[in-house]
Amino acid sequence: MEEAKDSGTPISSDEASSAQAYENDEVLSSEEQAKAEQERRAEIAEKYSIYAPYGMTYDTEKDRFFYNGQVVRYFKDQISSNETNGFSYDDGVIDVEPIRDESGTLTGLKQSSDADFNAHTKEQEALKTELEKAGITAESGSFEQGDPNYRDDSLDAYAEFGVSYDKTSNHWMYGEKPIYILYDKEHYTFCDKGVSDGVSLNVVRDKDGNIEKLVSVDKKELEQFVS
Repeated sequence: MEEAKDSGTPISSDEASSAQAYENDEVLSSEEQAKAEQERRAEIAEKYSIYAPYGMTYDTEKDRFFYNGQVVRYFKDQISSNETNGFSYDDGVIDVEPIRDESGTLTGLKQSSDADFNAHTKEQEALKTELEKAGITAESGSFEQGDPNYRDDSLDAYAEFGVSYDKTSNHWMYGEKPIYILYDKEHYTFCDKGVSDGVSLNVVRDKDGNIEKLVSVDKKELEQFVS
């Protein structure tokens, strides 16, 4: 979806550049990562605060929306001809719809019917198929969408280690470079075939299965896992 951890005691930029460099110099400091994630969630909270009076709230800790105590899977609100609020999370259990009057004023929210829920399921499956055809593949994960607000959140679990999503290009980034392959053995495999000249990352975990770091490797080492 995946939480960004607090970076702890602040360090200087010089200390960060040395302390946070693992096998390469592309990784961002934990302080920068935490700040970016905090800002992202704050922006989401502000943007979707208009729905709070009607029962849908955003949990900044869990990075999920809730309605009547349940995680929202799908929501789409056409605010105007060129502005849409929307998202979709695979782990949600209900879909929610906005209620607007004839003048376009938001007057409430409602839970989608079973028929609409099933229709959205088919739409999401079709979207994933289209993404795969476009060269974006993943073994698992979810997708956040909503016309101009589309955002794929499939690599959010690695945000603490320098991975971020660029909404302008719709590519996952590591530092300033787009991610071609991210390989996390027995956990996750991601490949964006549209950026084959991007960085390829191998995930290193400790004996307890916790992520230690991401290592930039030659793409030939990982292409065998996505071919």
